[in-house]
Amino acid sequence: MKLKFIGYSTSPRKSNTLNFVQVALEAAKRFANEFGVEADTQAISFSKKKVYPCYNCDMCIKRKTLCVLKDDWLELVKPLLEKPDGLIIASPVYFFSTNSIARAFMERFTCLEKKIWDPSFPYEPPDFSKTVAAAMAVGFDRNGGVEHTVSNIIDWLLVTGFTTVGGFYTGGMGWTMEQDGTSKVLEDERGVKSAKLCGYKVAKVALLMKGFSDLPNITWNFEL
Repeated sequence: MKLKFIGYSTSPRKSNTLNFVQVALEAAKRFANEFGVEADTQAISFSKKKVYPCYNCDMCIKRKTLCVLKDDWLELVKPLLEKPDGLIIASPVYFFSTNSIARAFMERFTCLEKKIWDPSFPYEPPDFSKTVAAAMAVGFDRNGGVEHTVSNIIDWLLVTGFTTVGGFYTGGMGWTMEQDGTSKVLEDERGVKSAKLCGYKVAKVALLMKGFSDLPNITWNFEL
């Protein structure tokens, strides 16, 4: 048995948000390994990627195809369509919420759900119920929109049917202590711990889905 965990950093830069995702992925892998299960991880950065917002053009319906916009969205989505065992998705906090590319990425999933409304649409909605997902965010300020950003991502996870878990309260929440630097979030001990909890919980539920039992309760005091 081998598990696959993927992580998305929707930041346009390869810096704090990507580092935060990698913390969670490493924790998920470590948890699986602790119970004798191999795990592969893949961190996916949105850096230098172009993702247009949904224009509600209905061309997917008219042409009976996935989204017709020519950008990097489908490339970014393909690893998720392979139904990994776990997903970590993190956004930097921009103006109290997700950044625009994260929102565009989420909006475009509408083309995957069209058969719900149009029985003649040729693609079945993907079943993500066996992919365990957690949401995370990195802010410049501790109280500058991190929780709101996590909640925004969780709403999307629920709408698209992922089995969704929390980290500390609702997700992984880090901040850069109002300092510039590509890895400042790693100095936020409380934030790093919340990211690890996301990874642990994603891996635990993924193992439960594989038939494992008697796994430890994961609380704020959990350490591996």
